[in-house]
Amino acid sequence: METWEPRTRLGRMVKEGLITSIDEIFKNNLRIKEPEIIDILLPELYYEIVNVNIVQRQTDAGEKSRFQVLVCIGNKDGYVGVGLGKHAQIRYAIQNAIRDAKLNIIPVLRGCGSWE
Repeated sequence: METWEPRTRLGRMVKEGLITSIDEIFKNNLRIKEPEIIDILLPELYYEIVNVNIVQRQTDAGEKSRFQVLVCIGNKDGYVGVGLGKHAQIRYAIQNAIRDAKLNIIPVLRGCGSWE
């Protein structure tokens, strides 16, 4: 993480230590535009591949295949993100999906479920 150079104001604030928890980001309604912010604030993220599609496009030379991957990530303690990644190779499609899921992470409010 030492080689990460933040490009946004929020990224600079996280790297300097002005923001120390992800809850501060959601309280101030700030938009997360860099996945490295999530890597610093939520270090233990787990991911699971939900769906893998092979998408084909017809060209003059034949068919061109691409992979479309849907991934869910979370820390098993109230934060969840869903991301979609596309690429010609499945490895890079998974990496793109994880990056997209980190940018779309949200808090999940938990309770007893009783309205009374």
